[in-house]
Amino acid sequence: MAVWRRYLVKETTGRLVELPARLFDRADDGTAPIPGFAGRCLDVVAAVLVGERGTPPRIAEVAFTKLYFDQSGYVDAGMRDRMIRLMLQSGTDREGRSDAHHALEREFGWTPAPAELSAVLFQLDPDPTAGGARTLH
Repeated sequence: MAVWRRYLVKETTGRLVELPARLFDRADDGTAPIPGFAGRCLDVVAAVLVGERGTPPRIAEVAFTKLYFDQSGYVDAGMRDRMIRLMLQSGTDREGRSDAHHALEREFGWTPAPAELSAVLFQLDPDPTAGGARTLH
């Protein structure tokens, strides 16, 4: 089974554009910045697709998040570390929604409108002729 990632970035116009995984990975690991993203916070769609050889891939997971870039265009390591800390803190709260959970949602969450979700699924769909192939798990 093949597994791969796709990233979409929401432009200020609302249009979704592809962000090649290799560019994202290089900005995330500190090897090459994305100058156009320098100093910005962007709405990003991260999708995992899976498929067998010879069959259209399926969307296995989709996450909507805010992603922060530093002044050079690298993924902001401090903000990424903060997100991870908040995720860990909110996961340990057994009593319900903690302050960490609310901070996580406020700073890093992006809840797409129904039309945005439809646009994401349409853009990620590897085989729009398959009829009903837009599967989100």
